[in-house]
Parts: sequence; structure tokens; C-alpha cells
Amino acid sequence: MALKQVYKAENELMANTIKDLLESNGIPALVHSFQIPAYDGIAQVMRPVWGEVLVEEENLNAAQELIQGFLSGEPGNEPEADNFEEDGNR
Repeated sequence: MALKQVYKAENELMANTIKDLLESNGIPALVHSFQIPAYDGIAQVMRPVWGEVLVEEENLNAAQELIQGFLSGEPGNEPEADNFEEDGNR
């Protein structure tokens, strides 16, 4: 199983959002942070991204298409909000 970078994340929120998008569409994904907790963000000064999202090589093209659609705002590519009613209550 070879993992390939599918997305460079500027922060942890975007990394996890993309991971959730992929997994909700049946593509297993892994978030890899470049940060060093003891140094409180110094790694991001040296490397302009927070981390990356990785997928298996055979899922790379499908993952790229999903991410591109999500980031461009195309309908139908957002992660599902499970267990929420229209008014936002559970």
C-alpha cells in the first residue's frame, strides 16, 4: 500500500475537513502533521503548510476530483452532516 499526498493543508481544520470528505465518500485517508508540538508552530515557519492528507495510490485520482469539486463549491461534494435536522438540532 503506497500512500500519496492528495492535499497540502494550511491548518488542522482543513486537513480534517478534507479527510472527512474523502472518508464520507468511501476513500480512506490519513492526516500527517508536519508540526512539532513542543515547538509551538515553529515548523510552520520553516514549511508553509500545516500538514498533508494522504490516500492510497489507487484512490488518488478519485480523491483529487472530490477535493477539487469541494474547494470549487460544486454542490454535492460537501461532507454529510449526520444526525442533524433542518433547524440544526439533534
